[in-house]
Amino acid sequence: MNRYLIIALAGLAAIAIIAGLCLLTITRIDDMIDKATASVRQERDAYWTGQIEKSNAEANAKIAQALKETMAVQDAARDQIATAEQRAANLEKENAALPDDGTGGLSRERVRLLNKR
Repeated sequence: MNRYLIIALAGLAAIAIIAGLCLLTITRIDDMIDKATASVRQERDAYWTGQIEKSNAEANAKIAQALKETMAVQDAARDQIATAEQRAANLEKENAALPDDGTGGLSRERVRLLNKR
C-alpha cells in the first residue's frame, strides 16, 4: 500500500504542478490581453484626438474666412454709406443754392435734384 500511496501522491503533485502552470499561463495570457487592449485604446484615442484637432482646425479656418468676408462686406457698406451721405450733403447744398420763388411748389431745378438721387 505504501507504493500506491507514493504513486497517488506523485500523481496529485503532478496535477498540482500542471494546475499551477495552467494558472500561470492563464495569468500571463490575461496580462498580454490587458496590454494589447490598452495599446489599442491608446491608438484609438490618438487617432480620434487627431481627427478632432483636424476638424477644429478646419472649422477655425472657415470661421476666419467668414470673418474676413464679413469685414470686407462691412467695409464696402461703410464706403457706400459714406458716399451716399456725401451725395446727400451735396444735394442739400445744391438745393439751398437754388432760388426760392415763393410759390411753395417744386421748381423744375428742384425736381432735377430729386432725380439725381
